[in-house]
Amino acid sequence: MLPELFLPRPSRGYLSLAVVTALLGFAAATNLTAGTFAEILFGLGLALVAAYLLALALCFPLMRYVVSETTLTAKYGPLLRYRIRLSDITSVTSSHLAQDSAAALAMPGIALYGMRCAGLGRVRMCATRPSNNVLVIGTRDGTRYGVTPADERAFRDALRRHGVPVGP
Repeated sequence: MLPELFLPRPSRGYLSLAVVTALLGFAAATNLTAGTFAEILFGLGLALVAAYLLALALCFPLMRYVVSETTLTAKYGPLLRYRIRLSDITSVTSSHLAQDSAAALAMPGIALYGMRCAGLGRVRMCATRPSNNVLVIGTRDGTRYGVTPADERAFRDALRRHGVPVGP
């Protein structure tokens, strides 16, 4: 059986990334031209963060979920990849996530990397939403993943066909 590809729910998360990138880029440029050693170092740090956020914005259209015979892969271009063995999945439930503390990256329209959620602990996100209608995938070792496939029904059906316990 060929792997099944699922796109994420549409969002404008790339705009959130672009706005923050522009603000950081402006702050970096201001510090780099200030002239003092400390300001230049700070400006370089800001420029690096802005460059990474720009890379995230450019990779936004590359978010995908792939269900194969043995694995579910959630990926965000070359910058993020979660491989989950289907045999390790113990639950798939739709949730509203309440952010417990600062996340690695959660802003309107996008959530990536780890995010602490009330009642769940750390959730590894590869989603176009940080909180509403996120599918939370639980595994045997207690790891949780948050995904937002556009065709949730087909995504759940693909997992069911492979024997994954999928909730309502």
